[in-house]
Amino acid sequence: RAAGLRLLRACRSPRLLRACLAAAAAWGLSRTTSAPAFAQGKRVLVTGAGGRTGSIVVEKLVSSGRYDVRALVTSESSKKALLNKVEMLNPKAVFVGDIQQPGTLADAFKGIFALVCVTSAVPKLKIWSIFPVIFGKLFRRQTKPKFGWRGGKPEQVDWEGQRNQFDCAKDANAKKVVLVGTMTGTEKDSFLNSIGEGDGDQIVMWKRKAEVYLMDLCKKSDIAYTIVHAGGLGDAPGGQDLVEVGVDDKIREDPKNNRRISRADVAEVCVRALACDEAANRSFDLTGVAAGGVRLSDVQLPELLDRLKGSNCDYSINPPP
Repeated sequence: RAAGLRLLRACRSPRLLRACLAAAAAWGLSRTTSAPAFAQGKRVLVTGAGGRTGSIVVEKLVSSGRYDVRALVTSESSKKALLNKVEMLNPKAVFVGDIQQPGTLADAFKGIFALVCVTSAVPKLKIWSIFPVIFGKLFRRQTKPKFGWRGGKPEQVDWEGQRNQFDCAKDANAKKVVLVGTMTGTEKDSFLNSIGEGDGDQIVMWKRKAEVYLMDLCKKSDIAYTIVHAGGLGDAPGGQDLVEVGVDDKIREDPKNNRRISRADVAEVCVRALACDEAANRSFDLTGVAAGGVRLSDVQLPELLDRLKGSNCDYSINPPP
């Protein structure tokens, strides 16, 4: 800095002065970008950070500069991919662990203020099942494709794995948990529940069971929860489409509504919920709509939640096992 000032004093003509200013700016920029500066705010852990939605949550948290961001992924390859996507993320803050094995989670959860849980069982199409579907259409016979699961079934991932995370958050004296779930929880015939073996592996019901466990855990402690039931996830840019909040899948009753929402909008709501008192102890649906909604780029989270008029999702409707 002192060298830059001496350089400026040596400049006499306007043209030379402009050149000196450019040189000084370039010198200062090279000094400030020589090493990354990691935020030292409240510590927030994002689980499921290697996924498409979780990685956006991490990216938004890091970009905000307000939090000491930690991330939990399932493999070294996922860790590498996340660090490539979020360049300012501290490599030492990315942990590899298995939510089905609580012993692998302690380091990631240490000292956290909040948990943003974006983990989920991931369906995997069984390629061979496409052929009966094609032949079924030819002979007017309805046949559904078959799915397996990548990394674990819903009972292990969405129930036991999430329960493990909530227990770890409590043990770490965390104060907030933001959980991304899914809509259709009140619908007994939800297509999502039919994915898997036999009559289906009931992914939505296992998610719902984990949500009830979280709410009960929070009532017995000083943890605040925010549960976001997202509509079908898409990869459109955030802040552009109309979105709406609701409860108990009532938004889905209007067939004109767009039942999809961008991952970026879901991630944005998760990040905002961390600093929003109005989001504490709330459970609600969030999805795109054809008309009458709002753009997240135009409203703050308290305004969006005001549209719920104080209501929360009712878990006595289609209660989990």
